Amino acid sequence: MTFRAITATLTLRTALHVGTGKDTETTDDLLRRDARGRLLIPGTAIAGALRSIATRLAPRFDSEPPCQALKGEQPNKACQCLVCQLFGDVNPQEDNEEAVAARVLVYDAVLDTAPSLTIRDGVGIDRVTGAAARRERIKFDYEALPAGTTFKLRLEIDSRLSNEQRTLPLLAAALAEWEQGRGAVGGRVGRGLGAFSLSDVQWIERDLMQPDTLIEFLRNGPPWHAADGDHNWLTANVKTARGFIRPYSDTLPVARSWVLAEFTLAATGPFLTHDPTQAGRGGFDHAPVLTAYDQNARPVLSGSSLRGALRSQAERIARTLATLKAWDNGKDTASRKAAFLTLCPACNPLTTKTDDPVASCNSFIKALPKAKRDELEQEGAEEKLCLACQLFGSSWNGSRLRVEDAPFVGEKVERKVLDFLAIDRFTGGGRDTAKFDAVVLWKPKFRVRLFLENPAPWELGWLALVLRDLHDGLITVGFGAAKGFGRCNIEDWKITFGFLVDEDFPLPGNDDQDPVAQQAVAARQRLLDAQRGTSGVFQTLAFNQATAEDWLVLAEGWVKAFNTQVTGHQHAFGLKKDSYFDEIDGKWLPDLYPARVS
Repeated sequence: MTFRAITATLTLRTALHVGTGKDTETTDDLLRRDARGRLLIPGTAIAGALRSIATRLAPRFDSEPPCQALKGEQPNKACQCLVCQLFGDVNPQEDNEEAVAARVLVYDAVLDTAPSLTIRDGVGIDRVTGAAARRERIKFDYEALPAGTTFKLRLEIDSRLSNEQRTLPLLAAALAEWEQGRGAVGGRVGRGLGAFSLSDVQWIERDLMQPDTLIEFLRNGPPWHAADGDHNWLTANVKTARGFIRPYSDTLPVARSWVLAEFTLAATGPFLTHDPTQAGRGGFDHAPVLTAYDQNARPVLSGSSLRGALRSQAERIARTLATLKAWDNGKDTASRKAAFLTLCPACNPLTTKTDDPVASCNSFIKALPKAKRDELEQEGAEEKLCLACQLFGSSWNGSRLRVEDAPFVGEKVERKVLDFLAIDRFTGGGRDTAKFDAVVLWKPKFRVRLFLENPAPWELGWLALVLRDLHDGLITVGFGAAKGFGRCNIEDWKITFGFLVDEDFPLPGNDDQDPVAQQAVAARQRLLDAQRGTSGVFQTLAFNQATAEDWLVLAEGWVKAFNTQVTGHQHAFGLKKDSYFDEIDGKWLPDLYPARVS
């Protein structure tokens, strides 16, 4: 008998929240702990995240069928795909002898020492006013582990694992994604939490048929802390996995490509993302979010704050284009309104009723018969969602876009204490009880990471427009936009694309009659010939100033693809009301504020 295991160090790049759903007087959602009160990442959470990556990678291996879970099927037979051979059958049946249990055992990652925990606050933003959504009362908080916390990852490989010449390379390919920094675990990963990197990966093997080895194993237990393992196992098996990768033409959501945008977000003046707990500790009304409650803790820009600002601007861009199309195609205001209600590409995700202005996709789906909702839960609801929910996610479909918490860049943190006083509109003097203060950051810089899996060309064009507006100061981040806070520029940016085969690279189109599409095809080929790299099992292309002209061709094509997508979108349900084409006291708002001004 041979004991085999994989160990590695898991280091949090951002804060982590693995919740329990239980609240206390201090927070709405506690972190997971074991029976001894030690903080942990459950093995189920780690295994689930690892299996998810492997499920999308496995169909790209030569001749390997996709997992039943990827196809949304629940047949009365065992799956037996590579993923199910590793992690256990996705559809186990008691009377089915072909189903197998997990051959990779994933252990809880437990912390022996408790770090300084933080309480994170969240709030929904009203899409019309830009302020906190008071009517919906979307305010909550949760407990989080700080960035920099390390865990020991432990996997045990059962000796009964079959087809090891393919299953082990698949496992290595999934672990390589984590080693390259593309891992995330726990809750709210799309909003900045749970990002991590893997290091010190080693393969440990012990032959228990040897008496001395067996005695040592029985005396000391599994060698989890051994340092004499094979540190080249991951590299060798990833190389083997690359040899299995093949093109894939089916429409299933398998691994194809990704894009990683990294840049420094530099505030041009005062900047504040409010943390009520820090404010209460310091005796101020407003104070910035910090990585911990320690005296020397550094500021951090929460991914949820930046993501909310980006989504809000993306919605405005999409609705503006839909408004212009409705205006140009309609003969009068009533027909223009009808056209917009049919075209609207971005809902207001905070609304709860179908007759609210720009009602949310979620409200329409909840109003469907139960049988239809159950079908959408099983098969996915993407075709029923607006473009904003497809990119940024909804309660029915998770987002492929991750906006990580952004750490502070620089040595010195400069703070300013500001006092505010509301003015009485009648007297012109200070208004009673309307005095407050704030500790703000002065011209801070944060290092941002945006990761998008399997990007469509129109999604890349949309994000390019949003990031352009962020750089131009048209988007404010955090508290006090009306007071001049939160305006930023983008500095020191880097864009990297990953793809499994050349055909997976997201092209704006392949129309032989479209000159823009043909120019993009030629530009991609020149880039592939000039600067191809590797990362895990993926090939990579990174932006290079020397090839900027080719990248500009691709960017123009992506923006064109977005324009085509948004103007051709049809709302799945048809809105009942919007916040622009409306009649008040016998007057139409567009008559007062026309969509186009000549």
